[in-house]
Amino acid sequence: MILGAGHMSELRDSQLQLLWTARIDYSTSSRVEPHQHNDYEQLLVILSGDGEVCIGEQHYTMKEGSAYLLLRGVSHSFQFKRDTITLDFKFRLSDSRIMEALGSAEPYCICRGTELTEIKQWYKMSLQQMRNPVSVHPLRIEAGFKSTLVSLLLSGAAVHASPYAALPSVDDNEPLVHYLKTNFAEKITLDLLAKHFGFNRNYLIKIFYDKTGITPIQFLQAIRLEKSKEYLEFTSLSISEVADKVGWTLPYFSKILKKQVGLSPSQYRDSLLNAVGKDIILEHDFLNEWRIVR
Repeated sequence: MILGAGHMSELRDSQLQLLWTARIDYSTSSRVEPHQHNDYEQLLVILSGDGEVCIGEQHYTMKEGSAYLLLRGVSHSFQFKRDTITLDFKFRLSDSRIMEALGSAEPYCICRGTELTEIKQWYKMSLQQMRNPVSVHPLRIEAGFKSTLVSLLLSGAAVHASPYAALPSVDDNEPLVHYLKTNFAEKITLDLLAKHFGFNRNYLIKIFYDKTGITPIQFLQAIRLEKSKEYLEFTSLSISEVADKVGWTLPYFSKILKKQVGLSPSQYRDSLLNAVGKDIILEHDFLNEWRIVR
């Protein structure tokens, strides 16, 4: 049975309801004054920038890769020392066990690796769902966000986990895999890899292909593509800087992105930047109140 859009929207997670999300870019010296939420929780993830976060009586130095859980009834405020890019989620917990567990957890944690990749994914899926409600089921987003939230705050961030979720499943302990992921921005050729690992280049291709289904250079290109998309999505680097950071020339970067996703780098970035600072509301009765002081 195929459910219509109306029935789809009625199916929601029973423990966590995602109300709203947004990417918010704060300017230097802007701030959010002390306030609290009485009927929902909030997760703030810092993608870049720095400043200070106050949660209750605790003061935290805001830095890239940090996340902050703001429980209902707890006063909090933000001060931004330089331009800062954030992802912000507001949600309502309805399960007493999860509320108790998160209530006893440290409100600050590191958000990197797998958890950071997932957080970005839930934001992008929310944006997709807003633009095309039948494209992504709200329940999928809520269940995924809940899983990431619990893992992030109760299990500790998987700092060393692979950030390349869209890449073929590989063993990160494989020396060649580790080398490519670590040095993807460098000039890498098959001859260089063969010399570095002491193998004939044809043999190197064969053993890597047998394990992954692609060649080392194809894997390298996949890494570069995913990283370049991430830089376009969640940093303010110029397009030429993005190309340089992944080891590509600007013309080649434009060519391969156009081939893979059908958009130029500027078009790809604009498709997401159009949503910066805009409410993505997943619960129609929720009204977000903006509190930024510039």
